[in-house]
Amino acid sequence: MILLFIFLLLILLCYNYRRKWNPVQLDFYSSKEILAIGHRGAPILAPENTIESFIKAFAAGIKGIELDVQLSKDGSLVVFHDWALENLTGSPIKIKDMDYSEIRDLSNENNCKIPLLDEVLNICPKNMFINIEIKSIGYSNTPIVKKVAKMIGKYKIEKTVVVSSFNPFVLKVAKKISPDLFTAYLWSSEDVSCLINSPLWIWLCRPDGFHIDINNANEKNISWARKNNLAVLTFAVNNSSDLSKALKLGVDGIFTDDPYLKLSST
Repeated sequence: MILLFIFLLLILLCYNYRRKWNPVQLDFYSSKEILAIGHRGAPILAPENTIESFIKAFAAGIKGIELDVQLSKDGSLVVFHDWALENLTGSPIKIKDMDYSEIRDLSNENNCKIPLLDEVLNICPKNMFINIEIKSIGYSNTPIVKKVAKMIGKYKIEKTVVVSSFNPFVLKVAKKISPDLFTAYLWSSEDVSCLINSPLWIWLCRPDGFHIDINNANEKNISWARKNNLAVLTFAVNNSSDLSKALKLGVDGIFTDDPYLKLSST
């Protein structure tokens, strides 16, 4: 009898939890045309996550951009993908262990600087779709989420921005701070953000979108996402084969390094 009571209680708790999950909808996904998003700008044209890369993506006619943001030691919102600067400088020092005053003087082989989120948003065309991926390790992510939310408010891009992360705790905090903010859970079988890598983390963060690795995307998980009213995008689609797969699965959008891929493949 006790086991039956516990079982029924768990069902009730799951039902109430699911009932409160009402994904936000973005107008960008209402079009029948698949949305092509510049993955860190246009990496085939200029170094990723740089002002130059984003400008080239805009010039190519891309409808949206994706970028990575993480906190430096002094709390600056730095647009950079890797945790460490090893590929850029040869040093294993991490972004979180440096002040931005030290980071801003660094550049890659093309002399492109590492920008701040504020600088990137300042050059974005009006009504541009922007995906901000928050990179943060651990469970306490309130500082970076608050800073990103403040920046979104500063530029008044609430209706055109998506905050995504591989870390479900980031998205949970984001929803607590800004309930109407569109969030998306990133998932790949190759991800190492959480100790336990599973798409089931989606039940914890209850996002509005599901961004899945093209290598893991299939009819089963896309259908499940659709049944839960989630927008579905896939990454990184960089060839005609992956593009055909994405189109067949009927996703809402793709993240690509090549802003001309969709135009040249459809």
